[in-house]
Amino acid sequence: MQIASIYDPIQQDLQKVGENLRSLSKTDLIPADDLLAHALGGMGKGVRPALTLLSGKFYHYDLDLLLPMATAVELLHIATLVHDDTIDGAALRRSKPTVSSIWGKETALIVGDYLFATSADLVSTTESVLAMRLFARTLMVISAGELQQNFSAYRPGLTRPEYYRRIQHKTASLFAMACETGALLSQAPASACQAMRDYGNHLGMGFQIVDDILDFIGDRSELGKPVGNDLIQGTVTLPAIIFGEMYPGNDYVKHALESKGNPDKVKRAVEAIAASAAIKKAYDLALDECRQARESLSGMPPNPCRQPLETLTEYVVDRNR
Repeated sequence: MQIASIYDPIQQDLQKVGENLRSLSKTDLIPADDLLAHALGGMGKGVRPALTLLSGKFYHYDLDLLLPMATAVELLHIATLVHDDTIDGAALRRSKPTVSSIWGKETALIVGDYLFATSADLVSTTESVLAMRLFARTLMVISAGELQQNFSAYRPGLTRPEYYRRIQHKTASLFAMACETGALLSQAPASACQAMRDYGNHLGMGFQIVDDILDFIGDRSELGKPVGNDLIQGTVTLPAIIFGEMYPGNDYVKHALESKGNPDKVKRAVEAIAASAAIKKAYDLALDECRQARESLSGMPPNPCRQPLETLTEYVVDRNR
């Protein structure tokens, strides 16, 4: 499934988000231009800003408000990736060297802070106090999720509720905010804003579960990072949790975590999980999240942008399956 076709109703406006991001790399701080251009050089698949634009299509589509909001959403996402890569010591992101691997951790953290501040400034141009509040709360929740991940690193006994709470904070909260602000800025009624928030939350949960599955069964060239990277970083995800529930006597995951990324032990754990029924069970849970996302759209007006949002729920679970 090609994601570009899903974006047909907002394709030109999504391109403007990319143009906005490129323009933000041009600053008065000449030495910073190169590293900002590197950080902002690829929007990836643009799922999050697309959600803001698509969510704004149900009512009054005001691009003067939605474009800066969509740009801020993607900028916030990029800033979190810069910080995540710095904390994790990651060398690659989307097959490109990370900011921290080129310019160092101190510089990368400052760049992330600069991007957070710039995204907040963009939200302020909407002059919507509620949008600003949603943005600030989302940043708080994402930061809390990062703290949860750090405190639980290399801990083999992570439970499903702990995992769900972490990915809701780190991933789903941004999807939810992207959708809710899109609806809010298009003058949608409160019920529609809540419906779009629910849609984004469930879509984000499904998206992250599939990402975590692909870390075990994906191709390195497509992932843009090593297979098994989560275990290398000490992060326990749903496939590993389910594997532990299915095979309580198997210590492959525990040994991989205790070894702090030993290649042989990580490889053994990854191969065992990838060959097990834990992968299908995790996919089934991602499918259920996406089903709930579709159901959240049931009360929305039947306009041309509803179908792309429904199709996105299929794309999320079909990625590299």
